[in-house]
Order: sequence, then structure tokens, then C-alpha cells
Amino acid sequence: MNPVKYGAACQALIDAFNAREPAQKNHNYWDDPAIGPVRAEIKDHYIAEQNRRCCYCNREYPTNNKAVWDGEHIIAKKLAPRFMFEPCNMAASCKDCNIAKGEDEVRVDPNRKSFPDQSKHYIIVHPHFDEYYDHIRWYGDAVKPLTPKGGELVGMCKLWRFGVAKAGVEVAPPNALVDGLIGVMMDPQADPLTKAVAIEGYKEYVRGRAQKPAD
Repeated sequence: MNPVKYGAACQALIDAFNAREPAQKNHNYWDDPAIGPVRAEIKDHYIAEQNRRCCYCNREYPTNNKAVWDGEHIIAKKLAPRFMFEPCNMAASCKDCNIAKGEDEVRVDPNRKSFPDQSKHYIIVHPHFDEYYDHIRWYGDAVKPLTPKGGELVGMCKLWRFGVAKAGVEVAPPNALVDGLIGVMMDPQADPLTKAVAIEGYKEYVRGRAQKPAD
């Protein structure tokens, strides 16, 4: 994916922020009205660059309306404000993926000072440094991680939510047992027998939900 190239006016704002002392680089600056043009430039670029698909779930959202999209910091801006405007730390995500990911750590080495600029520096599939389909496969609404990185992304962004919603259990209350079954099914390192048992257990749960009378 091609990283955003800032226009002169936006670059001047970013340069001023980057010139601050580390203690003065606050992640809340992202919400400052003064950098509204920077946020807009980021969203416009990545919405188009990603063909209006979320960088995490790869779902198409056929609109350029910036209110629908989030300017996504792959390394959360609260964890590393110094990377807040780094082009390769930016992408466009759907709101559900962004909320699910939250401020989770994605770096292999959070203590690294310079920007992590290679795939091996991340525990999840990186929009700039990885090929998405090398790590994740979609079968309709069902997702299958192909690698540990894919598994991390599935869990972090709750990509299993599409299959769960289609099964009609999106309104189900939290259930630790079901969450555990989903975790086993999504684990690329789980042995076949354990995974088969989890699948059968989940099928029973879905059948039970389908037969339960509506309130």
C-alpha cells in the first residue's frame, strides 16, 4: 500500500509537532481542530488507496464519507505519540474494527525507539508491510487465520463477529464458554481433534440459540 504524502500545509503542521520535545507530544493533539486538514488528507488518501475497504476486516464500505471511516493508527497514538503522523502508521478502518482493536499493543518490541518499519516488528497483519491474504482467508462471513499474525488480528479486531452475526447470535449475552470455543476454532496452532470438538460445541450452541423463542 502506498503511504500518504502530505501536502505542504499539512506537512508544516506535522513538522511543528515532530519538533516538540518528547514530553510535549501528546496524543490528544489528534483531536485539535488545527489539524483537521491533516486528518482529512489521511482519510481521503487511504479510503481511495484501500479501494474503500477496511484495512483489518477487508469489508467494502462503498462510500467516501469520512464520517463512516476512522483514520487508524496501527500503533495506537496513545502508546507512541511520536508516530502519530508517520505515514506507514496510518490507514483507514471501519469503526467496528477500530473500536475492537482499541489501544492494544501491536509491536513485538514496544521499547523500540525508532519506527518499526518491517513486517517482523509486528504481531498482527500490517496494512503496509504484509500481504493480507497471506495471513487471512475469508469464506463468506467466516474467517480463517492462516498464520499466527492472522490469528492475532482476528482476535484483536474480533473478525469472527461477521460469522457470529450471520448465525443469529449477535445479541447473545457474554458467554465465556462460547468465547473459548471461538478462540480454539480461530487458533491456527490448535490440533485437529481439539478444533473438531470446539466446532461441534459451537454448532450445538448455535442450534440452541436458533431454537430459543424470541422474547
